This record gives sequence, structure tokens and C-alpha cells, in this order.
Amino acid sequence: MTVRQFALRTSLLFIPYSALAASLTITPAKVEFGVQAVNSESPAATITLSNDLGQSVQLSEIIASGIDFVASNDCKTELAPGARCSIQVRFKPLIQGDRTGIVEIVASDSENPHFVPLTGKGQ
Repeated sequence: MTVRQFALRTSLLFIPYSALAASLTITPAKVEFGVQAVNSESPAATITLSNDLGQSVQLSEIIASGIDFVASNDCKTELAPGARCSIQVRFKPLIQGDRTGIVEIVASDSENPHFVPLTGKGQ
């Protein structure tokens, strides 16, 4: 075994756990609102962010895109290890038909940014 081969094999033993699991847990992975009357707002759907990492995660932006979706949240700028926060999303279709959007979460974890697809149908 060469020195290089030995170094490659042994270096794998010392990878810190935080480097292997470096992403927030986001549930659900998508939100489907179903049918909603045009110009009427749905009840809020909740998206939960969980920090199961061994370090704090910085949250710099949480926004909903698509003119038919609005998001609010109780998240602080830092999500401590083991902490959770919630994003509430509402659907208010402006026109009839299938509507789509996303919630974008910009954070300091390795999977950044995160996207949660949103769907609904205006009727």
C-alpha cells in the first residue's frame, strides 16, 4: 500500500458526523392545497423546519413565490441544534385553474437553498 492509499483510507475514518448529515429536516416535502374558490383564502398549511444537526443553522430568507401563495413564519435568524420552527402557507387563487408556487428557504446548511413545491387549483 502506498502512502497516498493509506492516507485516503485513514482520512475517511475521521470525517466528522456534522459533515455527513448537514441538512435541515423539512416536513412535509410538498404542500397540495386542493381546490379553492377564486379570491378566497385557504386555511394555513404548516411546514416544519427541524435542526437535527449538531450545530446552529442560520436562516436568511423564507419566502413564497407565486402570486397565489403567501407565507409567514415564526423562525428566528438562527435555528439551534434540536430546535424547530414553523412556516404557515396560505393559498388564495386569483384565477381558475392549476396554480403552482414554491417556498424557498435559504439557510447555512449544506443542502441550501431548500424548495417546497406548492400546488392548488382555483375554481
